[in-house]
Amino acid sequence: MTALATTWTANTNVEFNAGTLATIASCVTYCENKLQRGTLSVSTVPSSTQLQQELIRAKEELCDVYGFTWQRGYFYASTVAAQYRYAMPKDYFGGPVSLRDTTNDHFIEWISPYQYDLKYPDPSKEDNGEIVAFTVKDRELWLLPPPAAVYTMELEYQRSGDDSTATAIDYIPEVFRFRICDKALAECYRTLHRFDLAGQYDALWERTLLKAKHSDSKKKWKASGFQALSWQQEYVASYNQ
Repeated sequence: MTALATTWTANTNVEFNAGTLATIASCVTYCENKLQRGTLSVSTVPSSTQLQQELIRAKEELCDVYGFTWQRGYFYASTVAAQYRYAMPKDYFGGPVSLRDTTNDHFIEWISPYQYDLKYPDPSKEDNGEIVAFTVKDRELWLLPPPAAVYTMELEYQRSGDDSTATAIDYIPEVFRFRICDKALAECYRTLHRFDLAGQYDALWERTLLKAKHSDSKKKWKASGFQALSWQQEYVASYNQ
């Protein structure tokens, strides 16, 4: 099979306000002011490239270990008549997805890849029509039947920190953008062999994450009526999210 290239467009409703640190570039400026070493360049220590890489690394680590609710992405793509295979977005992190046909205004049923292959070994032989089911094979979205026209699909999925645009931070609240800067500053000070300052920024990074985790856990505890849930209740709750 040939490689696929599908254009997915983000729903801008998932973006947070720009704030003070709207972009990775503004985070670089913020960190430069904290380092007090002037404007960084490709030849300085640390270099401007290294600082940006550390910011991106911190962002990805933040998304990976914290499991933000806003890590869910909502993206749109248009179908092509008679085409049933589409590439998943580059930052698809695996796991469950939901798909909605916004043109015909209904959700599309998910079936497992095994069920898909068992019932429809050759989707190309199915009559084209309105999409009724889909599955995900590796990093591909397979529709059933092949669409009869151009429909707009809304895909909700788990995003990784590794975006198709690596410098994107608009889906992270600004308070966490400052925490990303803390982690990047810790790595920069390690490069300068200022391990005392690196340790201070590491502690700040870890302390603020722990505080956020604690706050989030209290919200979840309150949502359960301050009662411990059985494994059956937790399973039902996770299934109905």
